[in-house]
Amino acid sequence: MSIVSRTTQNMLTRRALININRAERRVLSLQEQLATGQRVNRPSDDPLAARRAVDARAEVRKNEQYLANISAARPYLQETETSLLTTTNILQRAYELTLQGANDTNSQVDRAQIAIEINQILENALVEANHKTGNRYLFGGTWTASEPYTPVRNAAGEITSVIYNGNDETIETEISPVVRVPVNETGNGYFWDTDFTSANIFESLISIRDNLRAGNTAALTQDLRGLKNNLDRVTTALARVGAIQNRMDLIQHATEIYNVQLDSVRSESADADFAEVTVNLNVAINALQGALNVGARVLQPTLLDFIR
Repeated sequence: MSIVSRTTQNMLTRRALININRAERRVLSLQEQLATGQRVNRPSDDPLAARRAVDARAEVRKNEQYLANISAARPYLQETETSLLTTTNILQRAYELTLQGANDTNSQVDRAQIAIEINQILENALVEANHKTGNRYLFGGTWTASEPYTPVRNAAGEITSVIYNGNDETIETEISPVVRVPVNETGNGYFWDTDFTSANIFESLISIRDNLRAGNTAALTQDLRGLKNNLDRVTTALARVGAIQNRMDLIQHATEIYNVQLDSVRSESADADFAEVTVNLNVAINALQGALNVGARVLQPTLLDFIR
């Protein structure tokens, strides 16, 4: 025995309404994509694409923070480099003057005049040691709020020693998920020493000035060796700062390229193709129009039509 199914008016009506609602939702979705420029406006639109877009966006935000850290650190490193270059120049001048003073052909009057210039170089070295950028002193470790180097002066106002108030701690910044770099120089080894095995810059210059005035040429020869050691240490510090800046430049460039790639992934995952959406919208509008036309015919009969 066969079963005969009968299509009722309610079934036709429900089917027509379902088709109309589906077509309307499609049109509304495409209109929203055109308005927002996003193919994925909520996770339910495409869960996998939404996840990729969210991950890419989060990674870009992290990278932007690394780039901001690099930008914030760069002025301090540049100023440190400038200060160390100035210190190198004044130490080279001090070395030349000390060589002249150690020469026995010079008179004591000549040495006294050289000592005057050495004393000015000493003052300049103190200025560079207390170099400040913004509200941060550069060569005091984490002691950045006040001058890390305090001079002790005699009755004539000349420096006789320099007290270090800072520490040997570095200030680091994170420039990638796996890289942290120091953005300061503590001055250890040239402006001051932890091992006290050799004279620092201030001690060397004070000794040179005093030995020039005393005419002690034998001691000046020893001072030259100490000054050369300090010059080598400043040059090493200068190279260290330059290497950090080069590393930051490389990481910045790589991070910027990576952000472009991540933005491309996010765009491919979530952004709408305006040409494609426009074509699909026209098709969806036509489909909706067709569904409405069919629905109008299905819903047209009434009880009066059956009575006739």
